[in-house]
Amino acid sequence: MFIDRDSANDAGQPPEANSAQSSPHEEPVKMTLTASRQAVERMILLLHNRSIIAGSEWSRPVVIKNSPEVISVASRMIGTN
Repeated sequence: MFIDRDSANDAGQPPEANSAQSSPHEEPVKMTLTASRQAVERMILLLHNRSIIAGSEWSRPVVIKNSPEVISVASRMIGTN
């Protein structure tokens, strides 16, 4: 179960990933990070700095019920050629 204390997401629903227009040669790929809030934020920064997934492509970290961890999801289109 997800509890998002920072937004209006319904409890129990995972964060929605960004949707983008796709071409016939692209498909969506999702990446999920689960760890302490500090570790998730650091990994997002590292991936952003290496131009792998932009910081803006990640959902806001969401607290996992009965856990000290948070979860964040990114979605991006990649070419399949």
